[in-house]
Amino acid sequence: MAREPGLSRVRALTAVALLLTLACARAPATPTKPPAPLVTIVVDQMAAWIAAERWPKLPPTGGFQRLMREGTYFRDMRYAHAVTDTAPGHAALYTGNVPRSNGIFANELVPRGGGAPRSILEDAETRVVGVDTGETRRPGSSLRALRGATLADAFEAQVPGARVFSFSLKDRGALFAAGRAPTAALWLDTTLQEMVSSTAFPAPPRWARDAGGRAAIARAAAGGWALTPDESAFIAAHAETPDAQPGEGDYAGLGVTFPHAIGAAKALRATPAGDRVLFALAEDALRATAREGRPSLLALSLSSNDYVAHVFGPHSWEAWDELLRLDGALADFLTFLDGTFGVDGYAVMLTADHGSAALPELALAKRDPWCARPAAERARWQLPCGGPRRRLEQPEIVAALERAFTKTLGPGPWLDGLADPLVFLSSRGRALTDADRLRAMRAAQAALEPLGIAQVIDVRSAAAPCAPAGESLADLVCRSVAPDEPADLYLVVSPGVFFDAGYPPGFGMSHGSPYLYDRSVPLLVRAPGRFAAGVVRDAPVSFTTFTRTAAALLGIVPPSDRHD
Repeated sequence: MAREPGLSRVRALTAVALLLTLACARAPATPTKPPAPLVTIVVDQMAAWIAAERWPKLPPTGGFQRLMREGTYFRDMRYAHAVTDTAPGHAALYTGNVPRSNGIFANELVPRGGGAPRSILEDAETRVVGVDTGETRRPGSSLRALRGATLADAFEAQVPGARVFSFSLKDRGALFAAGRAPTAALWLDTTLQEMVSSTAFPAPPRWARDAGGRAAIARAAAGGWALTPDESAFIAAHAETPDAQPGEGDYAGLGVTFPHAIGAAKALRATPAGDRVLFALAEDALRATAREGRPSLLALSLSSNDYVAHVFGPHSWEAWDELLRLDGALADFLTFLDGTFGVDGYAVMLTADHGSAALPELALAKRDPWCARPAAERARWQLPCGGPRRRLEQPEIVAALERAFTKTLGPGPWLDGLADPLVFLSSRGRALTDADRLRAMRAAQAALEPLGIAQVIDVRSAAAPCAPAGESLADLVCRSVAPDEPADLYLVVSPGVFFDAGYPPGFGMSHGSPYLYDRSVPLLVRAPGRFAAGVVRDAPVSFTTFTRTAAALLGIVPPSDRHD
């Protein structure tokens, strides 16, 4: 694609203006010493209901229970938007703003005129840069789509010498925490089979090859994924499904039962080996920071938990073993931080970007795990018991919509495509009169309701100012869309229903709904001398609790939070 004349210069000037604005913000009084290093950890797809149920069952020597003993545990941190996916969740955490304000309304979007959905972070003016391979010809990722400042932007603008590191297995897990000018931002590229960045950011540091190069990724995959006797005993005591529960998928040759061979980087993502890669990168980054004594923010987005749940379901043996191994890896990482900065010399915050649903096959099982929960617990997290829980295949939804529009309005095509939960109309569909658009909406609602879509919402009808608070469906959807975004319809799934994630197609589970099992996540804050130890906060809190707390621990003015 040809580069638009002057666009890079415009972007550069815009970034400079943003940083100057942040630098002029009313910052706290200059501290007598740099703030303690802050580590933020986002465990992808760690639902509040899972944390409340399972963290107490983990070994007391593990990382989760240590953070609970030494910090404050907010059991129910709630997102204020309906589209509970990875990119919107991370963007909300690190900006303090909802999708309507920050512009990150989905993981993917459909190009004008149709075609396969593409990442909302894909930027044709950038290129992928591998830690081993160097710059490639493939389009990279950037924060071009993001509106407003991030925590990292504010930190670097307000604190001299600040350093920011952000690592994930996904670009959308790494970049919102990294901000626009990180020291290093890396994620896993399954084609190159190495950690990568893009030309929108600084080149990967040489030290990243040790833990993130092709040889390191191959070593991490080489051992496969097998259960030890202790792990088998732990899972047998707690898991509510058999190994090889119907509905589990065979992703990238992993198979559906233990042991799992890890054939390549693609498969590695859906195993605990992915966590080990990220923790190793984090340790290498912090060693350099500790030597320099500079203020630092290190962000980890642990993606393996998400891939494991997508492929096998959150009740699977694999999900339980991923949690157990992550607990041990987290404990080891905290010990590393103790030795590097002193037990009281750092702060840690741990949360999630969204929650988790259950395999739909479990609704037909003799003992549905969600139905076995006490009624009060089911009500608290809005866990559906029974009902038409199912996967939605995107081609099925697109075809049903096209038929409904054609029957009502005549021959199409009326759609460019679907990138859940958003429908993108064709140019002809976007040109409909208000009356015809209303007729088409009614037809779409009637066609999709039997398939598991609770509501079809016209994005334009959600364009009025959103309520600053409130958790009604209308409020949540309003905060998830914006008048100037390219999508046209928002599809609200029924409880227990989700769009097929394709890991692999027809199997596994996904998230993305406005219900609390997807929208509520835990938050742990360990900050000696700043937050009380061993305290549990049961009342719901806003996702902005994360943003404001992180800013306070970094000693900066946070990015503004707007919910309209």
